[in-house]
Amino acid sequence: MSFIFKGHLKIGYADSKIFVRDGKAAVSGHVVINESLKKHLKAFLTWKTSTGEPTKEEDFLFVGQRGRWTSQAIQQIVKKYLKKLNLYQTGKSVHTLRHSYAVEVYAKAKDLRVVQKQLRHVSLQSTLVYADVTDQTISDQIKGLWN
Repeated sequence: MSFIFKGHLKIGYADSKIFVRDGKAAVSGHVVINESLKKHLKAFLTWKTSTGEPTKEEDFLFVGQRGRWTSQAIQQIVKKYLKKLNLYQTGKSVHTLRHSYAVEVYAKAKDLRVVQKQLRHVSLQSTLVYADVTDQTISDQIKGLWN
């Protein structure tokens, strides 16, 4: 997965999205981001510019001492901070966070197409797993049913 910016990071006045190239299953596409992340990314770009880090269109957004971040580097960073926050559990990963995000998007939007587009799934069939009904949802729906 590569994160390149300028042409891939759309955080202007009307735009709030990131182009992910070669993401999960080598699928590329845009992911819409919220205003909070947009604000943080703008601040990060301002910081990169002020420290003299490269910010041309072909430059990578996230770079470490060894070069651009790889998928493995991202996995290790996520694991490190989950541990620092006492949230780490064996088997938890970036993919687990992606899954949790998708479940939350579906719970809020109740629209599988929204989840499909955010996860860049080619087939809606792949997205159906995120529409699983939780016990809380069932409880909320049957509350007061026969009162």
